[in-house]
Amino acid sequence: MPEIVFDDVTKIYPFQKITGIIGRREKEKIRKAQMQMPYLTNEGVIALQHCSVTIPDASFAVILGPSGSGKSTLLRLIAGLEKPSVGTLTFDGVDMYDVKPEDRDTAMVFQEYALYPNQTVYQNVAFPLEVKHMPREEVEQEVNKICSLMGLSDKLDRLPQDLSGGERQRVCIARAMVRKPAVLLLDEPLSNLDVQMKDSLKAELKRVHQQYRTTFVYVTHDQEDAMALADRIIILKDGIVQMSDTPETVYRMPANRFCAEFVQASSMNILEDIPVQSDGSLQIFGMRYEPQGAQKKKLQKLKKVCAGIRSSDIRIQKGGIPAPVEYCEMIEDKRIVHVRIEDREISVIEHVGDSAMPYLHGEEIGIIPDLGTLQLFDEDGERL
Repeated sequence: MPEIVFDDVTKIYPFQKITGIIGRREKEKIRKAQMQMPYLTNEGVIALQHCSVTIPDASFAVILGPSGSGKSTLLRLIAGLEKPSVGTLTFDGVDMYDVKPEDRDTAMVFQEYALYPNQTVYQNVAFPLEVKHMPREEVEQEVNKICSLMGLSDKLDRLPQDLSGGERQRVCIARAMVRKPAVLLLDEPLSNLDVQMKDSLKAELKRVHQQYRTTFVYVTHDQEDAMALADRIIILKDGIVQMSDTPETVYRMPANRFCAEFVQASSMNILEDIPVQSDGSLQIFGMRYEPQGAQKKKLQKLKKVCAGIRSSDIRIQKGGIPAPVEYCEMIEDKRIVHVRIEDREISVIEHVGDSAMPYLHGEEIGIIPDLGTLQLFDEDGERL
């Protein structure tokens, strides 16, 4: 299984030429759409810029970012459907620029279910092996193995029209994995599924990855999917890699404010314009935060900073900082309590039992933030 390395890769898409019988309004619409892209050159739209990132061998890498951040472009470069405008993409040190898609030993699973409607589940999954003229016994063995892992053993004789959306996506994944590709590319494969089906498929994806040790590259804008699946998360914004690290590091030590706010397995409370004292210390809700080492030296040069603290790092406790309740939300066994302190709205997560009493609007509770988990960012949003 290859180690995939992007070395200073930039991808530029030329501007769409507006010619022919397209109406004036349609031409103007296309032109405006092109000019509204975050980064432009005289050559066209920059989809990825100066991307240098490594996807380790046999890892489960998730490319995370908002719409238009360059996620699918990065995936298409790996697949060979696009070529870098600048820089190099290598598999185990081999430059992939002139290597055709069919020679890269990759397989791809899309958001839509691309199945043969007149073939059964078994026939759909077996198709890549039959094309390679494998012996029938080996085909049957490999199909049964992957279908067992994907929970499809009792559906082998069904047609795609007789399956649910989640089952169809299972078939797509099984068909991609049955020939044991070196790299499996997944382009938002769970976005059309309900919550229960997504959770089930995520567990099966992890099982398949552990069984086959294929390099998985998974594109999504869903932070929960990224945190649940990845052993490495690559965060993109406007075609620029913001961070590439383990889920734990991304969550606890985000590289900048964008990463801190975007990865919201537990929502990040952002406190703007916190004054910095002459000794580099901060006052957060009347509590003193004393920085150490290099962070203290950086703070002493600044007048104001932006601070972030996750909802799960604040606890509700009698005798804490007084905070009137704005409103509450229930998500399974978690209650998200929105309070107001010093004209700032703060969210707090607490785990509740069946006997927990609801909070009323305006009711005053006490909260205690864990300042040891505080994240600090300068005016440019970079981590201090």
